[in-house]
Amino acid sequence: MAVNHILVAYDESEGADRALAMAADLAALDANLRVDVVYVVPIPLLDQRQQEGFRDILDMMISDGESLLTDAIDKLGADVALQFDSLLLTGASPATEILKLLQQRNNYDMVIVGNRGLSGLKEYTGSVSLKILNGAQVPVLIVK
Repeated sequence: MAVNHILVAYDESEGADRALAMAADLAALDANLRVDVVYVVPIPLLDQRQQEGFRDILDMMISDGESLLTDAIDKLGADVALQFDSLLLTGASPATEILKLLQQRNNYDMVIVGNRGLSGLKEYTGSVSLKILNGAQVPVLIVK
């Protein structure tokens, strides 16, 4: 299986940092490998009136997401960061938004996500990595 384009889900957690490091290691091995780093701003579903009322907070959340992605790319270093692009999405469910992106773009060969170390029932019901694993049509690498 040829891997030419990878999507890394990033959220500033330790698991996401490990996923980003794994993608950087892979990119260092192949100069042609393209990597997109995606962050989903967790914005709840709001009607138009609610969106207007929370506009300043929503703008701040989006700005923070942009900064988070910039920091993620900076962590990689200049030589590796040339192969990385960042994507900012918004939505109530990060897993759902990432799965939508995978369907819309249809050009990713693999997804890399971190494992947050959830246990018990939450491990099976609340895990973004598990939802992506179950919903993605491409291989998913969960980094521990």
